[in-house]
Amino acid sequence: MPPSVPPRGNSRLPGLEALRFFAALCILLLHTRAVFGGQRVFGHGYLAVEFFLMLSGFLMAHVQESRIAAPAQFMVKRYKRLWPTMTMGGVIGLPRLWHLSQSALAFAGTAAANLALLPVWFGMFAFPLNIPAWTIFYELVANSFHVFVLRHVRTWALWLGIAALVPLMAWIGQHWGSFDLGAKPENLALGLPRIMLAYLIGMVLGRWWGAKPPVPMPPLLAIPAMPAILAAAWYWKLDTSWHFDMAFTLLACPLMIAGGLRLKRFHRVAALLGELSFPLFAVQMPILQGMQLLGFGYWTGLCTALAGGILAAFLARLPAQVTAWRKRERPA
Repeated sequence: MPPSVPPRGNSRLPGLEALRFFAALCILLLHTRAVFGGQRVFGHGYLAVEFFLMLSGFLMAHVQESRIAAPAQFMVKRYKRLWPTMTMGGVIGLPRLWHLSQSALAFAGTAAANLALLPVWFGMFAFPLNIPAWTIFYELVANSFHVFVLRHVRTWALWLGIAALVPLMAWIGQHWGSFDLGAKPENLALGLPRIMLAYLIGMVLGRWWGAKPPVPMPPLLAIPAMPAILAAAWYWKLDTSWHFDMAFTLLACPLMIAGGLRLKRFHRVAALLGELSFPLFAVQMPILQGMQLLGFGYWTGLCTALAGGILAAFLARLPAQVTAWRKRERPA
């Protein structure tokens, strides 16, 4: 997620909605290849995490920061907003988790923790029920740090934090080979500086730019930029080291946000794509792994995951639709 979830009804930023969908699509293509094998065209699709966290920091600083009166209440609402959609993915992953668990106790403990969006410290992954959920865990950590602490910190201090995190991530990249860290217990802690670098950059951009970026990035070039950059970098072999990850974080992500902010058309289409992005992110991996367990192949898994994301988006929207219908049916 993760994808970050913007305030509902925020139709003024359609480009960011469309960008969110393309980032979720890159993650889907990454995970499909990871589960079923194939060409490594979107092998660096994990960098969508950097974009999602940067976008979360941007929206929190630009839209929410000045409105927060009760930080604890805000975080409870944020958790309640993210949890139902992530639970859809968790429920889909339960049969596979049961199949892989060594005991009923291990299954119950892992399922309970992961469904609560908490990691486990044993096994191959911190969130074996739904592997990408680690990003939602850390987004909630970053949001909590933001509303309780960072919203009181001046922008120049945020710049200092970014300046400290860049060499730290360079060191991590040099030792681990990439920024693809955070999903496993042995590197879960390294996911924190990774997501905080992107998040702080987003905060600075949100305070500095607002909805009017000074960078003249064409929106129709920025919106499909992520899949285009990842595919081009694979084709020309530019993504063979952590330097590509750093450049993508520091340059590509801010430019994509700048271009997305400049889009003033296609509101309806962008809104639909934006509504699909988080549910698609939330359910894709359990569906792909389940399809593999059932013996299906790449294209069947990919199409089923995409269909599952569409269904999850419909289900996520259903409570609001029911509420709206009830209000219309009440007598005047």
